[in-house]
Amino acid sequence: MMSAMELVFIAFSTFLGAAVALAAERLGRARDAKLKEEAAINNLIIDLAAKRAFLVDPTWVLVEDEMSRVAGSVMHARDLIREARLALRPRSKALPHLRAMTQACNTFLELTERTGDEHLKAAANRLTTELASEVQALHALDPKRIFSDRPGSTAMHALGAPMALEALETKKDPVSGNSENEA
Repeated sequence: MMSAMELVFIAFSTFLGAAVALAAERLGRARDAKLKEEAAINNLIIDLAAKRAFLVDPTWVLVEDEMSRVAGSVMHARDLIREARLALRPRSKALPHLRAMTQACNTFLELTERTGDEHLKAAANRLTTELASEVQALHALDPKRIFSDRPGSTAMHALGAPMALEALETKKDPVSGNSENEA
């Protein structure tokens, strides 16, 4: 027969084993949630970096319906921000930054309904600056794991990033290589 001491030892060992298993499972879940959050934030940053709507220059001449295309792209960016926000943990330090991004998008979209296209260039520039600031703040939360790509920074890759950036600076057509004066 087992003594009372042996029964207490078996009960304590069982309880301790269950507590360790529960703690390990909770730690694993917390780690998975953090990784999911990091992935959502990084995917958002990558998506914003690829958006042409965030390539702004106040000297650009607008083409027909360009601002409606930009507004549509900003609406899509706002949806991407919402998706990323839904992937965050409840008390995530990234939440205020995603809220600020949403507010910046909403402000721009409100202006598109109330302002002429020429005035929207400055608003688009402000939006890009605000989003870039929030991306940097997100990056600062965990610089080794969160990306820091500026919104619009990879949008011209399909044309060849160095050539496209040079074209933006010199006002050359990145496909033909002709300057505005040669066209």
